Amino acid sequence: MVVFNLSHNNYQTLLQNFARQLKVKPENNSIVIPPDIGEGIIKVIQLPNGLQTLMVKINFHKDVLIKSGNTNQGDYVLNFDESEIHDEKNTDSGKTINSFVRLTGASFKHWEVVKKKSAVQYVKILFSKEWLSNYIGLREKMSLFEKYIPVKSDAAEKEKLNEEYRRIINELWVINNDDPLQNIYNNNRILLLVEQFFTKMHAEMLNPKGKYKLTADDVLKLKKVEAILKSPGKSPPDIAALAKKAFMTKVKLSHAFKQVYGTSIYSYYQNQRMQKSHELLSTGNFSVKEVSEKLGYTNLSNFVLAFTKQFDTAPKSLLE
Repeated sequence: MVVFNLSHNNYQTLLQNFARQLKVKPENNSIVIPPDIGEGIIKVIQLPNGLQTLMVKINFHKDVLIKSGNTNQGDYVLNFDESEIHDEKNTDSGKTINSFVRLTGASFKHWEVVKKKSAVQYVKILFSKEWLSNYIGLREKMSLFEKYIPVKSDAAEKEKLNEEYRRIINELWVINNDDPLQNIYNNNRILLLVEQFFTKMHAEMLNPKGKYKLTADDVLKLKKVEAILKSPGKSPPDIAALAKKAFMTKVKLSHAFKQVYGTSIYSYYQNQRMQKSHELLSTGNFSVKEVSEKLGYTNLSNFVLAFTKQFDTAPKSLLE
């Protein structure tokens, strides 16, 4: 299976890596996808202020594995992702459309199999906390963001890709590479995307949704619980034990966790467990049964069903 690894702290280097992998020549900071894999382009925009943007638009002719995450500690990626996934179960159009915006950090890791006949369009903006403070005028508010951004990026909570985001992204795709003003144009559009996202985030910080108004200490406690869930063991987490570690009641922990991370404790744990299983199988060092046992499944069929539901492919396909 073809692997597209989008994890890197330098998008120019990432583009060079893709060029070698796909055996194509970069031109104007972009590469064209070979026809046996699909139709499309991968493009990098390097702005004078140090901001890096990766743009991907591909219609796939074969199944691919897309990996995301693992930037440097202190770096963040603002992801604007849209995909049309080929879905034979969808009798109306044969496509399932997904679109979202999310902020991810160094600890975020995601593996996804994209089936042939599917299409993706990504805009990924890589930046540091220092860049955010210096270039978008948030210096006086950074004390608030310093607590909120790491939690937001760990949660990898999604919001819908709205029409304004889409309009700006479409304008980025139609810019002519020969236009002498392209750098100014790109800089403007990319900063608009960043500004819209963080303006909305700031509003959420001032008016938090949910039952609980969490203190900075509460957030730290939740991050400790989240760290436990990121190291999946052989049994699902015990809510009472986690609540005791967080010095919260079970009810408050469950509601506060969902309020911050956008999902239940068990769903978060299960997602981490599936990501870990994908990682182990991809090494080729373990059988499906061995990975199933490592992650606490006593019934192999249950593991296969859970894996297939998560990645829309059977675990054995990674070993072929």
